[in-house]
Amino acid sequence: MARIKYGKTSIIIAIALFIFSFTQISAGAFSSGDTKPLGELTIVRYEDIHLRGFILDDIMMVPVRPVAEAFKATVHWNPKGQTLVNGYIVDIVIRWDQAWMPARDLVPILGCWYTWDQNTRTVKISNGFRDVYVQAPLGIPYPVGDSDGGSEAPTGASETIVTEESVQALKNERISRIPEKDPRSKGKVALTFDDGPDSVITGKIVDILAKYQVKASFFFVGGRVIDYANVAKKVAKAGHDIGNHSYSHKNLRDLDIEEVREEIKRAQDAIKSATGVIPRWFRPPYGSYNDEIKAIAKEEGALTVLWNLTPDDWRNPGEAVIRERITSSVKDGSIVLLHVKEQTLGALPRLIEELTDMGYELVGLSEIM
Repeated sequence: MARIKYGKTSIIIAIALFIFSFTQISAGAFSSGDTKPLGELTIVRYEDIHLRGFILDDIMMVPVRPVAEAFKATVHWNPKGQTLVNGYIVDIVIRWDQAWMPARDLVPILGCWYTWDQNTRTVKISNGFRDVYVQAPLGIPYPVGDSDGGSEAPTGASETIVTEESVQALKNERISRIPEKDPRSKGKVALTFDDGPDSVITGKIVDILAKYQVKASFFFVGGRVIDYANVAKKVAKAGHDIGNHSYSHKNLRDLDIEEVREEIKRAQDAIKSATGVIPRWFRPPYGSYNDEIKAIAKEEGALTVLWNLTPDDWRNPGEAVIRERITSSVKDGSIVLLHVKEQTLGALPRLIEELTDMGYELVGLSEIM
């Protein structure tokens, strides 16, 4: 390259090169999913992942560990030889030295949804941040039917102990069994509470959080905010993040576009009127949404957020179970789905103590997203 003779030209070129280099570095960091964007808050889009699966008895089977870890879930085995995903015991089959399970049972544990493409024999698993595609080999049967579920955060898990053959196969795998928890490790965890406010439990949750001096996030149903405006104000005054959980907790995918817009907007308006806060987050009831619903929420000023860890406290499994399901699978960046329930309230003090003893800082969503 010819040497630049003029000083001004050299300065301009140097500045241009610096800006180009910074842009390339930033783009690379964002594509890895490890760096938060600067300026306006946005959701980082992770790269797509493509895997292979197979059909068993008309059920699409997917590899457990690659799919789970793509969505930052934990997979390990207990001394009984049981397979746990995010703390839930799941049924698996072993084939080609790998654990497999039905896509329809795995995705709810991960806080995801899935769709099936019959033409390509591919299941698409997504949480809005990342898409994982698992394709069955050609020339074999494929599953049919819709994949949409209706229950709030179903587990897809069972309490069945795997067979002796499966246990032996797991023992032969070159995978460490149970990851050791390092109490010195640090990380941030967001406890999120859906379905409030109510007349009793929400306020008590806020009192417990205040006692331990930790923050959390609350996803309010708009109609309940109108009924319990003083409780909503208490949450806002305590400095917790507040999100929109629709106005009447309907499955938004069952509604037309204008009805969806009304559900989201009415909730935004109700929460703002009661608390003075415009919700920055939107969590669709049952975790059910599509691109149009997500776009409407964004137009109303709220980014769509699901979760990556749930103890299924809405099923009332018991306070000890709630705590164990969380502490056995929590990691830095976990977004924990909880509900305004009596057992959740009862589990909360010890859960906070256990998580903080493990070295985690409990924060609002605004500190990890």
